[in-house]
Amino acid sequence: MGRNTDAVLRYSERERPSLSTDLVRWIIELIRNDDLRPGDRLPSVRALAERFLVTTPTVRQALGRLQTSGVVEIRHGSGVYVRSRQERVVLTNPSHNEIEPQTLLELLDARLLIEPRLAEMTAREADVDEIAELQQLLDKAEEYLGGDNDEMLNRTNMHFHLAIANFSKNSILAQVVESLIELYSFEQLAIISFYNDRPRDHQEHLDILAAIRDGDAGLVRELMHRHISGVRSTVETRQAEHGVTDGWRGYTAEDATFGIQGRGRE
Repeated sequence: MGRNTDAVLRYSERERPSLSTDLVRWIIELIRNDDLRPGDRLPSVRALAERFLVTTPTVRQALGRLQTSGVVEIRHGSGVYVRSRQERVVLTNPSHNEIEPQTLLELLDARLLIEPRLAEMTAREADVDEIAELQQLLDKAEEYLGGDNDEMLNRTNMHFHLAIANFSKNSILAQVVESLIELYSFEQLAIISFYNDRPRDHQEHLDILAAIRDGDAGLVRELMHRHISGVRSTVETRQAEHGVTDGWRGYTAEDATFGIQGRGRE
């Protein structure tokens, strides 16, 4: 307590952004020193303010930054919970809300560079429990193949891809994949609508999982590359077929499923 008190006093005359930056670091230290794990609840905003001798708005500002960087999850009406014990190297942009056709292709290009390698690593690293978790995700995805809930199908499919990235044991590249998927969540929904072949997409996921289960790293890499490049090719072709050259701006998550229905805004 004394060390934190002295630190606050030393920075008491600085501008609030500097104090908030220090507070971010102190909260991360608290998580590590108290050995808090993902899912554990942090002290309340008031308790943190009293502990570090700062105002509650400063605590909320620091927690907001930590939520953006993936360290905590703020559940309104419940509290603040640990999500990760370290800040992400790549941060998401929560204000991103535009859909540009070229962005869909560039997003798939970025994933194509990273995910096949991570899938290969996962085939070598994944244990029985992790493989079971991947199977559970695909079982859940199968429930949404009818096309009446693409948002849940997309979310489950992205969890499948994220789990493969995480099970590779390369935390930096896994963070990059997570940030790409979170930052471009609207685009991912648009990709599903353009691709519009949910059974094929699901079967390719099953094939990837089967190769991971067999520990065939080379095949897994090939299948993941073929999977993402196939989606990219189809999206590009269908954009051309429907004359999509201009962007759609200001769409919400619900709007992002328009895809091949041809709806647009001036």
